[in-house]
Formats: sequence, structure tokens, C-alpha cells
Amino acid sequence: MRRAVIALAAGALLAPAAALADVQQVLLPGPTPYPTPSPPLQTVGAPPSANLTFRIHASSDQRVRAGVDHAGRVVSVRVLQRLHLTGTGDYLIVVSAPVVDVRAGRGSESEPGQRRGQILWSGFASKRRLLAADATLRAAAARSYLPLRLAARRDGDRYVLTISNVTRTSEVAFQGTGKPVELAALLDRTRRDSLAHRRLRPAYVAMEGLISKRMQKAHIAAPLRVEGELRFPAAVKGTINTERPEGRIVRFRFVLGDEQPLTQRIEVTGGGGEPRLRLEARPDSVVRGLTPPGGAPSWVAAAARRRLDPNALLARLIDTRMELVRADQFQGFLANPDPLGSDRTVYVYATTAIAARATSSPSGGSGGNGPLMALLAVGGTVLAAGAALVAWAHS
Repeated sequence: MRRAVIALAAGALLAPAAALADVQQVLLPGPTPYPTPSPPLQTVGAPPSANLTFRIHASSDQRVRAGVDHAGRVVSVRVLQRLHLTGTGDYLIVVSAPVVDVRAGRGSESEPGQRRGQILWSGFASKRRLLAADATLRAAAARSYLPLRLAARRDGDRYVLTISNVTRTSEVAFQGTGKPVELAALLDRTRRDSLAHRRLRPAYVAMEGLISKRMQKAHIAAPLRVEGELRFPAAVKGTINTERPEGRIVRFRFVLGDEQPLTQRIEVTGGGGEPRLRLEARPDSVVRGLTPPGGAPSWVAAAARRRLDPNALLARLIDTRMELVRADQFQGFLANPDPLGSDRTVYVYATTAIAARATSSPSGGSGGNGPLMALLAVGGTVLAAGAALVAWAHS
């Protein structure tokens, strides 16, 4: 009898704890960690200590210029990184990169230093200071971490350019039982941050009962907004020189990712010679993946109209936040010494001057005056390439 009373008392004491354990606050993805070690780029070996005093903050904007040959292969990589320092104090900054040469960029208020695999800055900042580094990188070491892969070929008078988003990776995700109203509110919050191009803020979701790992990993990719053009040489009849710089132009614009194909193919017929390519790619917001269903103005409104599957809401919330984390990762090709600082990067792919000079005459039998037709075709997805060590030059 005594044992029964003790058991009942113990059960009464444990019941509130068990009830509390049924609901758990689980951290959602974002703003970090990043799913892969790079970007930002890192070189082998730990860099020496770097320091920004607590009174100095940094934001970074970068322009990564990838020179490509006529097959679309990256043969050169050059990065202009502009670090905007605010605050007053001493700074010592180490940016890891497979750097071959570095010099001060336009407007820089200091000269960068260089060691093997490192760009160095040191000095004193008074309220504001601009540090601009124009760095040439080893293409073989850097191209694996660029967000796009290009492939070009010519078959008679047909030219085909394939552009693939290679930021795709797999991530472990959890599943459980959440409340549709809270999940909808978190989706709206994530959508607002995405459309405003803000870095995600930490967020928790209440899960009831057991939490488990999904049977299959989530496949995510950073949405990339791509815009560019192909310039084909034009023939001039009756002259020895059958080519002139001005020719037909095929322009294109699309998003790779965000519930759209990760690969696009551009086919051009009737354009003679090897074209000169120039395109820009920017990590973009998640728009389609966060659009409320049924034309509702918000996820909360959609949940109020009809019952939404909480499992599907949770999966969408986790996956879209992972995509935004991946997009944020590619905003910093080179490291920002301030982990909390903002980053913006534009990736420019352009035919190199050497490749452009290699074209001396149009190829194919159609000449430059035939009809020109551009077709965009959906391709398959490709996997992201490689990984590297990651660390911020910050202490």
C-alpha cells in the first residue's frame, strides 16, 4: 500500500514535467550556419588573428568577374571587394583567398597587403573608411565555388549555351507537429524578410510531441537572378574582313531556383561566328516558394480561410529558410571580417579578351544575315561542387 501511495505521488510530481516536455521550442534554420564550408573562400591553413574592435563594424560589397572561354569554362577569376568600415579604432583584417595579385581598388583609403593565400589590411579608422581590394585569384582554386556553371557548343549554324545553378546541396531537416496558425505567422515573417532582402532573424517554432529527422534530406539551392546577352559577329559582304564587332544580340533574363528549373538552355540558330557573352548573376529572394496559396494576401489569411496541412507548412517553412540561408552564403564570396555585417555580391561572367581575339571569322554556312532565333528550354538540375574550410578573420 505504501509503495502504491509513493508511486502515485511520484506520478503527480512528474506529470507537469511530462506535460511541459510535450511542447518544445525548436530553432528554425537561419541566419547561420551555412550548409557547406565555402563560400566564403578559404585557403589551407588557419590565418593569423584578425581584429575589429567592438567600436568598428564592416559591410562588404563584391564584384566577382569570371572570365570564360568559348566553351564556357572559367579561365580567370578577379574580385573587387569593398569593405565599408564605420566606427573609430584600430583594425587588423585578414581575408583568406587563393590570391595571385592584389592592389588597391578605386577609392580605397588604404593599400592592401598580400601573403600566401591572404589579403591583409591594417590601420586606423576614424568614423568611416573604405578599403577596396582588386584581387586576381587562382582560377583553378576559385571556380568550384562560383554559383553558375556554363557550357557552350556550336553545331553547324546552331549555338547552344547551357547555364546551371550549382548551389544545390542536401540538408538534414526535422519534422513534427506544429500549430498551423503559428507556422503561417512564421511563413509571413520569413516572406517579409525575403522580399525586403533582409538576412533572416533567429526564430523558434513550438513542436508538440516527438520530433524526428525527415526520412529524406531537403534539397535546397540559392535562387539566382540571371541577366545577360550574347553578341554575335555580323558579316559584311564585299570586303576581305568578313567580321565586324557590331552584330546580332540575343538577350536573356530568368531566375534559376525558387521552384523554377536550376538549368536553362539558350539555343540560337542563324548566328554565325562565336559570340561574346556577358551575364550577371545575383543571389535572389525566395518569392514563389513563399507565396500564400489561393491568392490570399498572407499565410495567416490563407490558414483562416481553410485548413492547411501543418506538416506541409512546416516543411515549406524549413525549406524556404534553408534556401534563404544558402542565398545569403553566396552573398559573401570573400569573407567579411564582421560576422554581423551585411554582404552583397554580383557575379559577372564574360568572354575573356583572349577568347574574343581568337575568333577571326564566322563559322557555319549561314553567314551573319540569316534569321536569328533564341529558344529557352528547361534543363535538369546539377549538384553543387566541392567544399573548403571556413573561418572568419575575426576575433
